[in-house]
Amino acid sequence: MAEAVSVDPAQRGTLSIADRVIDKMAAEAASSVNGVVRTGSTLEKLVGRKLPKASSTVRGDQARVRVDVAVRWPMPLAQVAADVRASVSDTVTRLAGLNVSAVDVTVDRVEQVQASPSRRVE
Repeated sequence: MAEAVSVDPAQRGTLSIADRVIDKMAAEAASSVNGVVRTGSTLEKLVGRKLPKASSTVRGDQARVRVDVAVRWPMPLAQVAADVRASVSDTVTRLAGLNVSAVDVTVDRVEQVQASPSRRVE
């Protein structure tokens, strides 16, 4: 019977996370913030114009993230942007183990979200 060799976990190998994975994490984190609206028709999604949209740069264990969002009118833009920064930073740190040096938020659109028309049933 072979003996199990104890190897320090830090010496077992490496883990690489693609930038596009960080982008998806950041976009999902941004979409969970109150006031952020998901936008984009099917055609817009195909050409990359859907929101929220994120792009990241990762160097070692440091990440810098840029997020473009649409915000529901009349939400306070500065507060929504601060909440997006916090959510993205927390999510990327927690799930990817990266230190987030900056999260740049651009409010690309302000959307007037229409309430669903109510129908009266008689």
